[in-house]
Parts: sequence; structure tokens; C-alpha cells
Amino acid sequence: MQKQIVSGVNLNINRTKRWQANVLTCHFVGPAANASQTALTLLARLLSRGCQAYPQNDQLNLALARLYGANLRVEHQLLGNWQDLYFEISYVDPDHNGEIGRQALSLLKQLVFEPLFKVAHFGVQAFDLEYQALKNELTDLKNDHDFEAYALTKAAFFHETYAQQPTIGSLAELAQLDYQQLATLYQQLVNNWRVELFASGQSLPDNETLSDWDFTARLGQLPEVAVAQQPGTLQKIEREVVGQQTHLTLAYQLPKLVQADNHARDVLRVLVAYLGGDEQSLLFRQVREKHGLAYDVSARDDLLLGWLVIEAGVDATQVSSALAAIQTVIEQAALQIDQQLLTAEANNLLNQQIRSLDSIHFQQSRLFRNALFPERQRDLQQITASLQQVTTEELRALAAQLQLKVVTIVKNSQAVQS
Repeated sequence: MQKQIVSGVNLNINRTKRWQANVLTCHFVGPAANASQTALTLLARLLSRGCQAYPQNDQLNLALARLYGANLRVEHQLLGNWQDLYFEISYVDPDHNGEIGRQALSLLKQLVFEPLFKVAHFGVQAFDLEYQALKNELTDLKNDHDFEAYALTKAAFFHETYAQQPTIGSLAELAQLDYQQLATLYQQLVNNWRVELFASGQSLPDNETLSDWDFTARLGQLPEVAVAQQPGTLQKIEREVVGQQTHLTLAYQLPKLVQADNHARDVLRVLVAYLGGDEQSLLFRQVREKHGLAYDVSARDDLLLGWLVIEAGVDATQVSSALAAIQTVIEQAALQIDQQLLTAEANNLLNQQIRSLDSIHFQQSRLFRNALFPERQRDLQQITASLQQVTTEELRALAAQLQLKVVTIVKNSQAVQS
């Protein structure tokens, strides 16, 4: 069942006996430029600590425990040119009478509408704790050279500030944040951002109760989802660090597939898996196994951000050889595709899709994506047919369109000095 509660606020109810668990989710989706990654990370952590009724974290944990050990998540994600902040409560109801669901829904509403910002003393206290914890975490990440290579690459690749930062954020952005800024941001988000509500499971409250939310109407309009990238020629970034490994990150610009059909996006999924999805992939076989130029190597993509990233850990003396070998793999894929490997990777993707159907959280995420992109909605039979129809010609054509834009080398200085 789908319905609009008020303008810009939508509800999707999915009653199913497939799972014992039940999930209630409230998404706020708005323009990415309106909130930094760091602000949303800190905000999500603050919102998950309590609310007006349960101002201390142990009180909230006790309330969740009383709901047969219900779980709470408050997280955020970047979806191209959009930001998504969401609350999620999952629970089981052994009595199947709906009471646990009603209590879980009530708690979710308290977390959304009565956050710690309404109890200033506890709000400021929670802010100070989470601020320091995030600062410590970001400081520790300075010694994570995989993360550093990725962050440097992201900053160079994208034009917009929000896309340049990793999901967790940055110390520079954190230094600019204070309690009142977060309070103001959250109020704007609750009042103005598009709201997508989802309820899935077999022990949900009745439809009338699920529809009873106190949101005001809002436009709910979102900007174009595509993200602008830095124009120009290839950028090369080099840093020296003390560590055991040298880290390489190569970022490729994808052709514009955001508005493409589902099959074109499946071709990309198969290509990424073919290049570096697992231990049978082309990068792993050629760069690591055949030539011994990498300790590990993998590929991943973000369609909404429009990039494909290859990451590798190598010896500092093998940087040039490893970079050349990686680029050779890309060029090789543009000329010739191994049909046997293509079929194996397409089957792996299909098996992953089938296994994911056993997860109610995946189902909830799929419903959310379908709400944002209704034109992409399809069933398992359609996904299966599309993946099985991916051809070598399609993979070659897509590989030929990959444009290398950023190469980042975070080099082990000990190896350099020796």
C-alpha cells in the first residue's frame, strides 16, 4: 500500500509473513548542498543517543530492550546530488497482536519530533560527547592510508564540496560546527525535506496508526540527481607516509548512466565485478596473481556519483609497474572480454541478488530506492533476464568509455628512504 499523507510526505506499507522481523523507517531526503557529510554524521549520532522522553542513552537502550530487544539505527547516505538521513527501528512481536509495533512506532515518532535539542542540558552534553568521539575517529583515520588515498582522490575528482568529502566527514568541517548549527539544520530538515516512510513485516500497526504523522506539507522537490565532476586533464596526487604498504587509488569517470535504462546499469554492475569484484576478477588475476604487483586490488563504483574507483595495495618499488598493469587491464577489457568470466560474474551478481531477498533490511532499502526512482522498479525475473543478457560487446563498449581522471599514490616513505 502506498499513500501520500500530506504533500511531500509519502507512506509505503508492506505487510508480509516472509520475515519474523518488522522494520519501520523514516527517511528525510533533501539537496546535498544543504548539509555537509560531517554535519549529518554528527547529527545522526546525536539523534541516536536519546530524545525528550529518554534523554540519557541508557534510558533509550532500556526502552528498546523492553520492546523485545528492538534495534535502532540513525544513519545518512549521499545519493548523488541528494542527502538522505534516516531513522530505522526493527523489532519482533512474539504475540503478533501489534502492541510491540505500536510502541515501536511511538518511540520512532518521539525520536523524530522530540530530539535531544528539546532538552538543552542533555542535548549539549550529548553533542560534546559525540563531537569529541567523531574528532578522535577522524584523527585516527589520518593513520589509515587506504582511507587517506580514497579521501584525496574524492576531493580531487568532484566539484561540489559535499561530494568531495568521505561519508564520515572531515576534521576541517567538524571544526566549523557547533550545537546550534546542528539544531537549526535538523529543524530545517524536518520542516522542509521530502519524507519517505516505510513499514515492512507481519506484525505492523494498523494502516490508520501508521498514517498518523504530524508532518507539515512541503514541496518535496529535489534537484537533478547527477553530480558535477572536476573538468580537465588527468590529476596525479602523491603523498609520503610511514607505513607498511603503498596505496594506489585510480578514479575513472563513467558515462552518464543516471538516466539510462535498467539494462545499461546492469552492464556497469557486471563490468565492475568483471574488473575487480572478487578473486576471480581480471584485476586480481592479472595484477596480483600473474604479475605479483599488488597485495590486494579491487574495483567499485557509484552510479549516482558517476565514478569507478580501483584501489590497490602495492610495494613502493612497484608503483609504476602496478599502475601500468591496471591500465592495461582496462584497455584489455575494451578490446576483448572473457565470456566465461563474464558469465561467472553475472551469475555471482544474480546469486547475491537472490540471497539479499532473505533480508528484510534489503527489502526496505529496495522499497526506498523504488520510491525515489520508480522507473527502475522491477522484479527478480526481470533482473535475472537483464543480467543474463549482458554481452561481451556491451562490456567492451563501456570499458572503452572509462576516462581516468585522478591517480593517487600514498607511498610508504620507509621504502622510499631505503
